[in-house]
Amino acid sequence: MNRITTPKFIQKEQRHFIPSDGGPWFATKRHMAKPFADLTARYFLDSRIRKNITHLKNEQPDLILGETHCHSTFSDGSHSVQNILKRAAFLGLDYVVITDHLIPGKFLIETIVASLKEQAQCINEWDETTKPIKAYPAFEISTMDGHLIIILDPEYLSLEKVSDISLQFSDFDYQFVSMLDVIPRIEPFGGISIVPHPEKKKTHPFGASIKWVKENLTGLVDGIEDISSGHGYQESYSQELGLASIGSSDDHFNLLMGTAVTAYDGNIHNSLISAVKARQTKAISVESSLQHLLTIARRVI
Repeated sequence: MNRITTPKFIQKEQRHFIPSDGGPWFATKRHMAKPFADLTARYFLDSRIRKNITHLKNEQPDLILGETHCHSTFSDGSHSVQNILKRAAFLGLDYVVITDHLIPGKFLIETIVASLKEQAQCINEWDETTKPIKAYPAFEISTMDGHLIIILDPEYLSLEKVSDISLQFSDFDYQFVSMLDVIPRIEPFGGISIVPHPEKKKTHPFGASIKWVKENLTGLVDGIEDISSGHGYQESYSQELGLASIGSSDDHFNLLMGTAVTAYDGNIHNSLISAVKARQTKAISVESSLQHLLTIARRVI
């Protein structure tokens, strides 16, 4: 869905930046894993996540927590926007950030805009017994330095303003640029930037190194993932770098959402963006019982 052929005018030396893990065999593995992930979420994880989130909120009534990194079928996720939003609300999360990919020559900004429009429509037409989940317009862009998550002010999730995102970021549809070129585009949207899965290596630029972040992004980027249940690590990078602490799942199966969250005090901040800018967030591991199994699964999926 929403895949395109790499245009000829992407420079030859930039071709290696395009992930090669989107071929038929990769899609087949994802398709085979989906039923297992669905059953595991429904019959094992959901009750545990809900219980742990309820416990956290009972201990700290002003705590606001949510998922800051997950993917839908508008990029390489296996579940629809609607399913993700509904499950997030069911789990007791206060907000969710769907970060579908912007990969030059592969997933374009029009795909991001389509995802955001569907999120806005789902929330506007919410008919669940649970209260509507809060969503933030966001995407994960592939750059020459690694991935970067961009989260914008919620006003740009509206159908009236979402086209502004396309105008601002369409320049990156067919060229790989540095994070240093992307970050200045965020300020007019009242947004924030987050370094996901730092130090994680792949054949294409994926997780920026802590050394590179320290040398190039000091004073520019806002947050960094200290905990990622999807990548199986728990660190304290934010303390070393003076950034907001982020916890997330990088969920592609609507399975791990809520197992690691970003929390902040709702009595002090009225939004995730405010808390991140103030460096007053906390990464929390909510549920880790599947980590051993996931370590094995990462080797084959």
